[in-house]
Amino acid sequence: MDTGYETVVDPATIVWTMAAMGVHVATMGLQLWLSFFLLATGLSNLLAPNHDSPLARRFGAVRIVAEATVKIGAARLLLGLGLLAPLAIGAPLWLSLLCCAATVGLLAFLERGLGAELAATGRFARRFAMASGVVLFAFASFEGEDPLSLGADLISTANSWRAHEVAWQRSNDAEAPKVGELAPDFELQDPEGRSSVRLADFRGKRPVALVFGSYT
Repeated sequence: MDTGYETVVDPATIVWTMAAMGVHVATMGLQLWLSFFLLATGLSNLLAPNHDSPLARRFGAVRIVAEATVKIGAARLLLGLGLLAPLAIGAPLWLSLLCCAATVGLLAFLERGLGAELAATGRFARRFAMASGVVLFAFASFEGEDPLSLGADLISTANSWRAHEVAWQRSNDAEAPKVGELAPDFELQDPEGRSSVRLADFRGKRPVALVFGSYT
């Protein structure tokens, strides 16, 4: 996706543009959540392989035996770091795809090996993490870019253009009519360029609304 500034004049286009931005920001948040989930549960497995608490289970940090738990924790930690790597160090897209697929595979494998008692607690967190991996893999494959890096680029571009627009507005506000003042007369051509229209022609007759696009 091109995150550069675009001129948008059609209201329908604006709606779709905002929807697309929302999807990109949502997938960015989903990847952040999944990476933090893997890092938190991985650290929990590594640092306390023998400590089994209901709170840790509720958040998806399942423990089996100490040796296996340490290996699972290391795998989760590496996967969490791998999901952050494209944004942190500019790692290639294939690393994100690999981490998403490996996360889904690891969690699905662990889910099958859990007994009824262990599986009952934290099931939502684990399955939501698996679903997140599937969604992120599909989205990254479709876009051809890492969702986290793409969302960060989009937010950065929007923020820089907002600062540009605010600076332009402040520099021109001093010459603009104030609220309650009479608007200065002006003359504009119609969209076909065949005739011109003056503001004075409508004064006292009907309201006049001017709609400006980003091309002005």
